[in-house]
Amino acid sequence: MRILKKDLQNGLVRLRVENADDLWILRSVIQPGDKARASTERKLKLGDAKEGKASVVRKRITLTIAVEKVEYQPGTLRVLGTITDGPDTVPRGEHHSFGFEPGSEFSLRKQEWPRYLLTKLEEATKENAAILVLLFDREEAKLYSVTRCGVEEVLRLKGRVAKKEIDEKGKSNFYQEIVAALREREQKYRHIVAGAPAFWKEYLEQELPPQLKKKTVLTTISAVERTAIRELLARPEVAKLLAENATLRELQLAEETLEALGKDKLAYGPKEVAETINAGNAAKVLVTDKEIEKRRDNDSFHALEALLKTAETTKAEVHVLSSEEAMGKLDPLGGVVAIKRW
Repeated sequence: MRILKKDLQNGLVRLRVENADDLWILRSVIQPGDKARASTERKLKLGDAKEGKASVVRKRITLTIAVEKVEYQPGTLRVLGTITDGPDTVPRGEHHSFGFEPGSEFSLRKQEWPRYLLTKLEEATKENAAILVLLFDREEAKLYSVTRCGVEEVLRLKGRVAKKEIDEKGKSNFYQEIVAALREREQKYRHIVAGAPAFWKEYLEQELPPQLKKKTVLTTISAVERTAIRELLARPEVAKLLAENATLRELQLAEETLEALGKDKLAYGPKEVAETINAGNAAKVLVTDKEIEKRRDNDSFHALEALLKTAETTKAEVHVLSSEEAMGKLDPLGGVVAIKRW
């Protein structure tokens, strides 16, 4: 994402979509009631229909629409609304939709830009370092891609282990197989995090070529399960990567939420969250994209938006979580929670 222009005094931000991940972020930034302006194609009637000289042509024009709905699909974002400004040949009030994709430029105007949405845009302008996570032992290996959209399993490998003792030749071949899988994918990722129980990581380290070893962080986990990704967040070796990957940061926030729940310092449920925020007792407020979408569909979004603005006035940190992994931890708690100060 690139911010081409920022005029907050007039509520205007002009943006350029750089990649598909940006569309994932924009689906929660663009909201009903906003004004979106972009170059677009539209059918126009030219000439006088009464004289039989009218023709319909498709022409590229610039329009402004009042946003009513936002629809996301991988690779594209449709923004639907009614026309409020454009050439004189285009009637006001008619419906139109923009289709945004990588390379699209558009302006977005809000009556007021909440700080948490500006922060989300600023974060999207930073290069989001995709990370490859490897969880393994002598029997199996699992590879996960960690991008802005979330955590996705990309490969599973099975080792060949003798029943009574480790077959040294089989063991060596299995780690070479893991290395081959890493080398096949390494160009897509800035960092690789490899976690294994006990001393199995040492066997992998012996097989890693120098270039691959330089971009790989080796750490310890308790088991080769997806839940072990949570353990990685607490490891000091991985701390630096949190600053470079939005999904890992969101997962860390989700973990803070679960810790606060265990310490009875978490407000969840609409009534308790509202009471906590209004009392100035919220240190952090977390809301998921899914909860925002649900509130838009049932026309209760404005109440949520007002609550988030109140949170900002009390100096609470407001975070909108977009990754599926992080949302999966908060949605069972109602999709919006507050970590209490006291």
